[in-house]
Amino acid sequence: MKRVGLIGLGNLGSAIGANLIGAGHEVIGYRRSSMKAFVAMGGVAGKSPKDVAERADVVLVCLPSVDALHEVYSGPEGILKSGRDGLDTFELSTISLKAKVEECALANAHGVTMVDCTISGNPTYIAARNAAIFAGGDHDAFDRWVTVLRDITDKVTWMGAFGTGRLAKFVALYLVATHTMAAAEAFQLATRAGLDRGAMFEAIKGSNATSAMFESRGELMVDRDYAGYDSGKRRQNKTREESGQLPNRGMANRSKSVGKLSGLAHGLGGVYPILDAMNKAYADATQSGAGVYDIAEVFEFFMADGEASPNMDAVMNLLDKFD
Repeated sequence: MKRVGLIGLGNLGSAIGANLIGAGHEVIGYRRSSMKAFVAMGGVAGKSPKDVAERADVVLVCLPSVDALHEVYSGPEGILKSGRDGLDTFELSTISLKAKVEECALANAHGVTMVDCTISGNPTYIAARNAAIFAGGDHDAFDRWVTVLRDITDKVTWMGAFGTGRLAKFVALYLVATHTMAAAEAFQLATRAGLDRGAMFEAIKGSNATSAMFESRGELMVDRDYAGYDSGKRRQNKTREESGQLPNRGMANRSKSVGKLSGLAHGLGGVYPILDAMNKAYADATQSGAGVYDIAEVFEFFMADGEASPNMDAVMNLLDKFD
């Protein structure tokens, strides 16, 4: 068991901390706001990123912004002020690769290693141990601490050079967004054909036709209730709605990510008909005002003309014609 530093205790960081503590590690954490919940789950409160780096065997960093990254690594009370030559750190944030590269160079100059990691999955997937961690950079550091990373989730993969973890997350985003839209279209088809969405969900779940997104987002589409996707977010969502902001998983934010993915993909060359159609559909859904809480609300965009009871005779005639 190790002393693991964890800087950044938001929803994702807290879920990471819970898994590490559950695995028996001593987790020394830091965030600028209250750490009462972290301490209550068995964590140890650090005074600053520098303090965490001085006390931990390895440090994990999970932050919301580039500014936070600079503060945590090279700020006045940052990791690099700890004087820990030989310290390994794992940067888990989904932020600008350019910013990570800059901080990595500064870290190297101080004898601190930064391994670039990204996470595909939210706190729910972390808790279930089926989120994915993609790592790139210093392979020796990865080998030294991969067992600790696998105490967070079972899916930890070495991808190659520094930055390949970020590329891998784009690939994962492609599949998450695609499977979510496919589920929404399938439920639209079922609904317009007069099938019970709940029965359809139970029939598909666990079968060869399912996907992780069908089983998580599809359940939201069945009930047409999206606010409770992550109960821990509900209060934050309400606050953001009142201030005119969207939650992190809102359609606008995910549509923006899909747009970036499209630019990257076409910049690399190749043909992406599914991505192109998906990019337009999410953008149109965002423009329509759909999707406050989650991309699953693309189903509401598809059903914008209402959920009228279908004429089953007409449905059967169509089935007879096209079957």
